[in-house]
Amino acid sequence: MNVRDSEFVAGMLLENGFELVDSVEKADVVLFNSCSVRQHAEDRLFSNIGDLARLKKKKRDLVIGLMGCTAQKYKDKAIDRSPLLDIVCGPGNEADLAGILKDFMENRCAIVAVDKVNEKRPEIFSIYRENDFKAYVSIGEGCDNYCSYCIVPYVRGKERSRDAKDVIREVEELAARGFKEVTLLGQNVNSYGKAVRPSGRQAVNFVKLLERINKINGIERIRFMTSHPKDVHTELFKAMRDLEKVCEHLHLPLQSGSDRILKLMNRGYTAKRYLKLVEDYRKIVCGGSLTTDIIVGFSSETEADFKKTLSVMRSIEFDSAFTFKYSPRPPAKSAFLKDDVPAAAKEKRLQSIIGLQVASSKKRNESLIGSVVEVLVDGRNKKDEKSLSGRTRTNKAVIFEGDRSLVGSLLNIEIRSATSFALRGRIEAGSSTFLSPTRQAVS
Repeated sequence: MNVRDSEFVAGMLLENGFELVDSVEKADVVLFNSCSVRQHAEDRLFSNIGDLARLKKKKRDLVIGLMGCTAQKYKDKAIDRSPLLDIVCGPGNEADLAGILKDFMENRCAIVAVDKVNEKRPEIFSIYRENDFKAYVSIGEGCDNYCSYCIVPYVRGKERSRDAKDVIREVEELAARGFKEVTLLGQNVNSYGKAVRPSGRQAVNFVKLLERINKINGIERIRFMTSHPKDVHTELFKAMRDLEKVCEHLHLPLQSGSDRILKLMNRGYTAKRYLKLVEDYRKIVCGGSLTTDIIVGFSSETEADFKKTLSVMRSIEFDSAFTFKYSPRPPAKSAFLKDDVPAAAKEKRLQSIIGLQVASSKKRNESLIGSVVEVLVDGRNKKDEKSLSGRTRTNKAVIFEGDRSLVGSLLNIEIRSATSFALRGRIEAGSSTFLSPTRQAVS
């Protein structure tokens, strides 16, 4: 979601006379788009801003701005913490950044714009996208779940769904430009359209939205994130099975395997309910991948609680997992609970989780050796210039040898080996390719 916000702002500024540069030394304006979900990210952010002190002294007209969730959290206090900042802009005000920058450059007076956190973002979009064939599409903003550890509702505001017609129009425009894959974004995509309109007519729900996007010519793949277990139902799994463009990958955050901890987290489901969802998903979406989020060391988490998380993970064998050590995030409710799990215990539990997940990922990836998978080619493999890399429909990374002209193509790849992190294979003889018009012109 932050990547899409940065892209949105970059495109808007490009249309207002700015240019992207390839180094901070060449910049007249430096904008930091921030995440405030974890303390570590926040600390690193302010450290990175501080690193610009020497450049700011050298280029006195340099404008430094902070946007995103941390901007909304700190508001004017962000400037107290980092006096280098000239502009502080919350997520709801990002559509105004071109005007904010113009105002600052004319008046040279610090600006804090954080008053639109609950407002719907205007339907204005530049043609700029960072990728030629894959695009992020926001379908909603904000969150009403108030998980006790999570700061998102406080910095992104109440849940707001975009009108389905606006989402469809954006995807149709992307398809017309040659984009092959879209990823639908929301804090909780499953609750899309849940609000009743003033007329009393129920809005389009998420499955109906998937059905409509699936009919758009030119789009080959549809992804989405993130799903909340309390709102997931078998109707979504059936849609993933029956709609040929919807990819077979589900990101379903577990967070903990302990019912006591899940209740303290205000997650709205039990471990038993989560396991039943996984059972249904794997029955309905054959071969589908499953990824998750795990938090260790939540307030009052005991060794017994932690072992329940390990037990659930062993039972499920996720394809991959994002794992985190808990840190209090005021004003989220858990910040008022005692952070009583020692740092050493958090680290030990985290390493246990990582070790277990690495083994599960390797096992699940190795099960694909000998199979042929469809891969959308992303580009050169960063670690091996002779190889290309791409993603399967189940969102697994694949590395294989091939010419750069294949970037943007859909290929059939025979898997020959696997690690915990990637598959390795070769292009299947006679594999079909489908090049986008944009990429053909480049080639």
